[in-house]
Order: sequence, then C-alpha cells, then structure tokens
Amino acid sequence: MPMWIRVYDEDLDLWRYFEGDEGGQVTRQVDLRGRDGTPVTAASLDEVLRFQERSDIDTMGRYQQRYGAIAEGRLTIRDGARRGGEISAEEFERVWLDARRALGSTP
Repeated sequence: MPMWIRVYDEDLDLWRYFEGDEGGQVTRQVDLRGRDGTPVTAASLDEVLRFQERSDIDTMGRYQQRYGAIAEGRLTIRDGARRGGEISAEEFERVWLDARRALGSTP
C-alpha cells in the first residue's frame, strides 16, 4: 500500500513531502521552504526513469533544474520524529499540484 509522509528538515529549513510505494521507494517528492512555503522540489521517479531510459541527459538536466532531484533510498517514519508523520493521499496531492503549478507544470 502506498504511503505519504511529511517531515521537517531543520538543517535545511524544508518541509519534505514524500509518496512511497509498497516497498518504501520514493515515487514523488515535494520540498517547501519552511519560512514561506515556496516550492523548491516537485520530482517524480516515473519522470526521472523515463529520461534515463532514453539517455536524454539534456532533458534530465533541465528537469532537475526545474523540479529538483528525487530522494534515493527507502521511506521510514522515524519513531519520535519531532515534526512530521503520515499524511493523507489528498493532502499530498494538493501539495504536489500546488508545487508543480509554481515550478511549471510540464516536465
């Protein structure tokens, strides 16, 4: 079952929103600046893989400039995390759509 979480990264002052698949692989990610909520990342694993399959380095570079890079590794909800936790699919989707609109909607 997919999961959706958000965590606050104090070092970077970012709210980080993640969508993960059944195995915990990050499938989509949104990062919002903590002080003003400005989107800085709205990346999709499916989009990244599509560019990699085509070996389209130029397009991949433009994608990462616009949408940022997606986190590698598995999602886990850390026990005792001070700020963050599971969120609904609807909340993630709202944040995702707002971020994509702000950063530009088409890869």
